[in-house]
Amino acid sequence: MKRTDFLIIFLTLTLLSSLSGESIQFSADFMKYEAAEGSEYTILSGSAYVKTGSKEISADEIRLYGENYNILICEGLVEVTDSEEELKINSQTLYYDRESRITRINGRSVMEDYKNELIIKSGYLEYKQNEEILILQIGVRILKEDLTCRSEFAIYNKKSDSLLLTGLPVVYKNDDVFKASKIKVLLESDEIQMDGNVEGSLIIEEEESGNDTES
Repeated sequence: MKRTDFLIIFLTLTLLSSLSGESIQFSADFMKYEAAEGSEYTILSGSAYVKTGSKEISADEIRLYGENYNILICEGLVEVTDSEEELKINSQTLYYDRESRITRINGRSVMEDYKNELIIKSGYLEYKQNEEILILQIGVRILKEDLTCRSEFAIYNKKSDSLLLTGLPVVYKNDDVFKASKIKVLLESDEIQMDGNVEGSLIIEEEESGNDTES
């Protein structure tokens, strides 16, 4: 592709995306651009990189679709960093809608939430950024200092800083174990609320007596 053509496409993308109030910057080893009316798209492949708003996305391939190129579909060694949200995501696939600010990942992913000091692993992830709601499914693991949560389904509400776990949820807090049909964790205080078929095991440390009897 000629450099002049590349610049024309770059300026077109910037102009179109500015209509939604957010510019796009990108780079790649190879780019394919289709301008047919009604099916405009751009494919970036080979060290593909896109910056949109506070998000920086890198992947083996990134495809941009839709009006104002609002839809990004990423594949292969995907990494997302968001300076506003203070998080990083690693996965093999990712779908992102710039207009609705919804992220979806079908497949294993790891999210590092630096602001709340969490590591989140799951087989499916959907993040509704406008609502600050994270929906997790399949082999969910949420790690925090002195706290580990496991379940098959979880909702993480970033506004209330709370976790709702269902689907065989288990919470490990230090050496204590909590099980129930539904578990809610308030992350700021580490308070655990349980409902239905509640089970638990607590490790109680015995205090040494200071009144030993002499023989």
